[in-house]
Amino acid sequence: MQQITFCINTSRNEFNHVKLLFESLQQNLSTLEHEIIVFVDSDNQGTTEWLLDQKQTFPNLKVLKNELSIPYGYQRNINEMFEFASNEIVSYLQSDMVICKNYDIEVLQHLNPNMILCSTRIEPPLHGNSGEKITYDFGLDPKGFNLEAFTKYAEEQKQEKITEYFFAPFTLYKDTWNSIGGHDTIFRRSREDSDILTRLVLNNTQIIQVWNAIVYHFTCTSSRGKDWYDPNNQESQNRVKLQQFADQIEMGKFFRKWGKFSHSVDKIKYYKISANILGQSPILSKFIIFESFFDKIYIEDESLIPSIQKEYDKQQTIANQLLNVSFKDWEEYGYIFNQLNVKERIHPLSESKGDILVEFNINLTDENYINNFFIHLQDIIDQNEIGEFEYGPFKISINKKEDKSKDKIFITNPTIKKEHLYKAY
Repeated sequence: MQQITFCINTSRNEFNHVKLLFESLQQNLSTLEHEIIVFVDSDNQGTTEWLLDQKQTFPNLKVLKNELSIPYGYQRNINEMFEFASNEIVSYLQSDMVICKNYDIEVLQHLNPNMILCSTRIEPPLHGNSGEKITYDFGLDPKGFNLEAFTKYAEEQKQEKITEYFFAPFTLYKDTWNSIGGHDTIFRRSREDSDILTRLVLNNTQIIQVWNAIVYHFTCTSSRGKDWYDPNNQESQNRVKLQQFADQIEMGKFFRKWGKFSHSVDKIKYYKISANILGQSPILSKFIIFESFFDKIYIEDESLIPSIQKEYDKQQTIANQLLNVSFKDWEEYGYIFNQLNVKERIHPLSESKGDILVEFNINLTDENYINNFFIHLQDIIDQNEIGEFEYGPFKISINKKEDKSKDKIFITNPTIKKEHLYKAY
């Protein structure tokens, strides 16, 4: 059997989930000789020490421990685990998952080079089912989880069926991941999955979901907290609301990168569109919404530029609050993430240039333009020929049309200083 490196990331308050996952690894892998890497991003329950004891059972277990006061985040630590992996094949599991019998055999059955293979989730009925998962309630808490009952049920649900969908857990050849640079660390709380799917598809990677490799997924433990589903837990509900705000911020980042949203196995086009924005003193919050749909923005009111950078920086505070990152720590360690830089995006109107220009007044008051124009702007450009035309209050000039989506396939993340690297055990 070809050896796999299983990569698992974990953080605060996830000890019981990790213990259950390891119980399933011990019982349901066909061999314990696979390499297992666990990245402990933060730890308040003795998870690291417990994992080190598991080396007696799992001979190729490696524990990577972040010793900074700021988490790497799962986008970054997945990249680090895949880089550290000794085997050609890497398989990512979230800490709140439980694997089925012979999970390693099942994922290898269909895996080929330049493919990302996603396993099928069984989840409790907390979310609507759109057909890509199986809904069955084995509980919301790892304590009391019946592993034997789950294993039996998962065997009954296995099918020799292949569909096309992308989510964790996933397995692929390490060089496929490296060929696009891994996760973009500009995404700190969500949408990194949609971004990497978009880039993989553009890189001609095959995306499949198999229905004979199955996991149970407790859902949203790392993003929303382990008790996020409890309406009577005020602390958890406050965290859920913060995560909802964070999701909006991450969606804005996705729009800035791709011009529209996509989580699909279909290739998308991307046109570099510049905005010429006339007028003075807008409502800054509204400006931040529609500026995200443009590659470059040229503004008449240059006094806004410092304020826009402050608004970009302020968007980090939600993620930092969710990740327990202090202002001081962000100032010292924030460099390890890609970040928005106003100097790369916002310029004086006098410097205006670009193959595609959209001109309008900054004081738009009709919210419908935000909902019905900006989110479709890439498609509007795609459907029109070179020339000038008007669309409501927008004057559009298409001087040249060139799909630039392939320029965004490979991502470069900042290099972490040697003294800030994780420790390997």
